[in-house]
Amino acid sequence: MRITLMPFLLSVFFSMVITIDAWTGPLQSLDSIEHTAYEYAIEKTQTGHDMPQIVMGNLDARIRLQACGATLVAFTHQQRVGLGRQTIGVKFQSETPWTVYVPVTVKLIEPVVVAAKASSAMHVLRVTGVVVKQVDVGALHHGYLSDTKLVVGQQLKYPLAMGSVISQNAVKSEKIVRGGEMITLIAVVGSIQVKMNGTAMADGSLGQRVRVKNSSSKRVME
Repeated sequence: MRITLMPFLLSVFFSMVITIDAWTGPLQSLDSIEHTAYEYAIEKTQTGHDMPQIVMGNLDARIRLQACGATLVAFTHQQRVGLGRQTIGVKFQSETPWTVYVPVTVKLIEPVVVAAKASSAMHVLRVTGVVVKQVDVGALHHGYLSDTKLVVGQQLKYPLAMGSVISQNAVKSEKIVRGGEMITLIAVVGSIQVKMNGTAMADGSLGQRVRVKNSSSKRVME
């Protein structure tokens, strides 16, 4: 098995070396290739985002490519240049065409709500438990929130470590009324206030409508 595999591996190795060092004439600057990819990425991302940051990956310094007297063409196989890691193609069309793929990372720094301290599941978030920090949202795949008002008073569905991004899926409304619980109903008309007892017929969170059965009249109201 070893005798059969070694020639194949040597063949792959030498083909890689030949590909990298094939051209011995005037060489295309790798900086120009990276710059072409950068300009393409920044142009495409600026149409959908304010002030994106483009972090360029490094091309292999051993690459040898024919110098291009014409304008290099950048492209992507994706529908658009989004956020996060991706590749931008740069090509030169001639009798000896070549194409290079440049790794880039598109960052977008935005205000994001994060946990100010570690919290357990079912914990009700308070003002002191959350903070807004500047975060690269291109690396956030589960969404994020930018206003602490959207999470204060909400319950955590699962534990969070300090500094964790709080998404909409991480919280749920706190139940302040439980089905079957005795509650006090208050009716206000002008300066007259009437109190009565009732039984909640379902759980309810702040701002929700809850059906309640009046203990005296047995009427069901909201």
